[in-house]
Amino acid sequence: MNSNKDISSPTDNNNAPTKESLKELIIKELLDLFGLEDVGNYTAFVNKALFIGFIIAIGVFHIFNSHRAVKMIREVGSLEKEIKELRWEHLSIKSDLLKQSMQSDIERSVESIGLKRIKTPPYKIEVQPNEN
Repeated sequence: MNSNKDISSPTDNNNAPTKESLKELIIKELLDLFGLEDVGNYTAFVNKALFIGFIIAIGVFHIFNSHRAVKMIREVGSLEKEIKELRWEHLSIKSDLLKQSMQSDIERSVESIGLKRIKTPPYKIEVQPNEN
């Protein structure tokens, strides 16, 4: 801020600052603070402020979008890892099932309960009807 300016200069007859003059003074000091003292009137300031607000909104949207994209990329990576693990588990279970369904493995597993492979082919039993 400029130290040459007198803050109490915009006053009315009673030597007390009015509400409007106080607003103008605050706006002028803010403009000086941000280096925008060349703004001619309030309308030009509002137009520039709207443009600056629009640029800030675009920046916030861009940051939000970037964070969202990074989050989605991380989620996709973790899902790909999970799919890879599940694929390996599926292949492991599938190979175990194929091994257990082989005839020789089935014969070994049922031998413990006393079942054996038959040596002769199966035959058909036919029942004669009773003549009562």
